[in-house]
Amino acid sequence: MIFVLLGTFIAGIGAAGAVMVLYKFILHRPRPKGAVPVAAGIAMILLQIVLDYGWYSRATADFGDDVVVLQTREGTSLLQPLSFLFPRTDRFLALDKTSIKTNDALPGIKLATLFQAEKDGPTSTILQLIDCTGSRRADWSGTLPPTQEELQGKAKWFDLDKQDPLLIAACEE
Repeated sequence: MIFVLLGTFIAGIGAAGAVMVLYKFILHRPRPKGAVPVAAGIAMILLQIVLDYGWYSRATADFGDDVVVLQTREGTSLLQPLSFLFPRTDRFLALDKTSIKTNDALPGIKLATLFQAEKDGPTSTILQLIDCTGSRRADWSGTLPPTQEELQGKAKWFDLDKQDPLLIAACEE
């Protein structure tokens, strides 16, 4: 957050300096009274727009083939009216395929780690049990690896559509 604030101030100072140089050395005219603060304000607003709308692409730029984005959520804000015209991606849910674990005693059941990243928020991890044969999933916070008895008693299963991105990504061979 501090780097965003510093970057915003630097963008404003840079734009103000560019306007001063433009009028003094290039145009050789006196600059209008409000040109410097207007240029600084516009530069700061544009930087914030670029940072807000570019967050998702910067956050997912280094993902390899082993990380699959399952879901994104767009957001709007009263303090940012442009977001009502052009909603921006504020958070996403992704599956790390390298985290998938199987248990020979539980065929068709996989344990995977999902992570939820949020713009200006914490990234959290979620353990999910995925039943590839039964097309269902369950949140998991029990022991690792789960046993058949724990699956019967602790797991609350939710049905998944056959085309659900979680099911497809976790169960593809």
